[in-house]
Amino acid sequence: MAEETANANSNEERIHKGIAVSPGTAIGAALVVVDDTLDVPERNIAEDEVVAEIQRFHRALAKTREQLKLLQQNLSDSVKEKHAGIFDAHVLMTQDKMVIDEVENSIRTERENAESVFFRVVGKYIDALASMDDKYFNERAADFRDVATRVVRNMSRSKGRRFDRLPGQRIIVAYELTPSDTASLDRDNTLALTTEVGSRTSHSAIMARAMEIPAVVGIKFKELDIKNGDVVIVDGYKGFLIANPAPETLENYAKRESREEAFHDELRKESRLRPETIDRFRVQLAANIELPQDVALAKRYGAGGVGLFRTEYLYVNRRQPPGIEEQFDIYRGIVEDLDGYPLIVRTYDLGGDKLAMSLTGGVAKIDPNPFLGCRAIRLHLDFPELLCTQLKAILKASAYGDVKVMFPMITSMDEVGQLTALVDMTKKELEAEKEPFNKDIEVGIMIETPSAALIADKLAERVDFFSVGTNDLVQYALAVDRNNERVAHLYQPAHPSILKLVQHAVNAAISNGIWVSICGEMAGDPRYIPLLVGMGAHELSMNPSSIGPARRLVRRLNTHDAYVILEQAMQASNGDEVLDLVEGMLYEIAPDIMNMILLGE
Repeated sequence: MAEETANANSNEERIHKGIAVSPGTAIGAALVVVDDTLDVPERNIAEDEVVAEIQRFHRALAKTREQLKLLQQNLSDSVKEKHAGIFDAHVLMTQDKMVIDEVENSIRTERENAESVFFRVVGKYIDALASMDDKYFNERAADFRDVATRVVRNMSRSKGRRFDRLPGQRIIVAYELTPSDTASLDRDNTLALTTEVGSRTSHSAIMARAMEIPAVVGIKFKELDIKNGDVVIVDGYKGFLIANPAPETLENYAKRESREEAFHDELRKESRLRPETIDRFRVQLAANIELPQDVALAKRYGAGGVGLFRTEYLYVNRRQPPGIEEQFDIYRGIVEDLDGYPLIVRTYDLGGDKLAMSLTGGVAKIDPNPFLGCRAIRLHLDFPELLCTQLKAILKASAYGDVKVMFPMITSMDEVGQLTALVDMTKKELEAEKEPFNKDIEVGIMIETPSAALIADKLAERVDFFSVGTNDLVQYALAVDRNNERVAHLYQPAHPSILKLVQHAVNAAISNGIWVSICGEMAGDPRYIPLLVGMGAHELSMNPSSIGPARRLVRRLNTHDAYVILEQAMQASNGDEVLDLVEGMLYEIAPDIMNMILLGE
């Protein structure tokens, strides 16, 4: 991310632009974190030292597991178990038989110390993940590095940096924070985080959101002229790090912090109110979650269930895919925690650019054109045995609550036919095994490609529900890579063509008597909610923290007015015209929510 500075003079206010990954604002003294370089010793060992060296390696692994479990427990205490499961994968890395066997064999044959051998072996996997053209897997490489660093330090008995006891309230400014760093934060004294490395999907960003710590990434660390103790401002809405703020800037942000706190306190008090319009049209507000621990966050914000459970995390950072029982325990645990609310499990949506090594025998494979390549249900049909394993686990969990299954990235009727046949086959296998499950489990699909949206009337005849995945639908319809900053300005969810595709899918669902959810950033953005309500969508599924503002807005809408705005939007020439229309409505019926939107502009 390019950096903007207000003035080159270090005595004047400087605004550094990054990427907002955790909302909120903070004013405080900076704690500048110097990079903690890992020194990996290298030495040869004698034949009679081999056994002792292998034992030393295993002691370091065991100590690392203990440390990670302690971090996990501490994180659970501080964030009510929302994201402590992140460290489950870290613990598994210390138990990986392939890595352990390779390290032991290399110690025996190469007669080198355990630290150097281990770091070299793990380095191959780190390099494979880091070289992928996908931010998610680049960040998983950081997780591997985090664990490997801890193992090496435990073997060499060197100490790394610590964040569990800060010298008073601080804003941390660093090149990178590992998940371990973030999990060990002194929560009482950490006001905000800024780093150069990371994105919204990095584990550190996820945990920052879980702990409700404002965070910004993409800040060029080496170009900052900030010293320990300097007063800085972090704006987790706009993605700003403001150095040497002017008095008027400090005053404005102090007032904003007070307003934000009062606004979110009000929204939390409304979490039990029904999400229905003035004229009593009920709009279910569901949560999108990535980990089982996210259920606690969804319940806190008053979600009416889980509209999308992303299951990809089950397949990454491991060399063997998860079995039926492992997945079943996870799905059952989530639906039981939901206390009667529904759980929609999306089958794994892995892409050609991020093929989980568990699907490819431990080898990372890269698709030359990932977004148009072998991803999602195309992988399902390439690996039907893995899909059937997941389906069995989902079906078994359906005996314990309202569980539904959903397939991503549908493009044709043939795909739906093949997938529903696999569901039927899996049901017969469970019946033969006398396993209980809901024989009438609802099966749905995601409408996230233009082809699926255009034949939605036919698809609606074959499934029980739709979830319109707006993030990918916008990307494919407008031919814009949503992760490419160079074309970010072309990514316009309000584009009239997108509205027409979504409307067509919603109409097809309603005409065929099935329910339809809208999922993705559009669902949680107040600027699009009047349009989606005007279309008649039954459910909006979003990030849990977006549910409060969405509920308040829905309760201030009238469906007739929403429909009128939608009709006007359909006649607009571009996305800007659409946003002007909707924002005019929001200024009238929800100025408080419009002010919240302006914080992120």
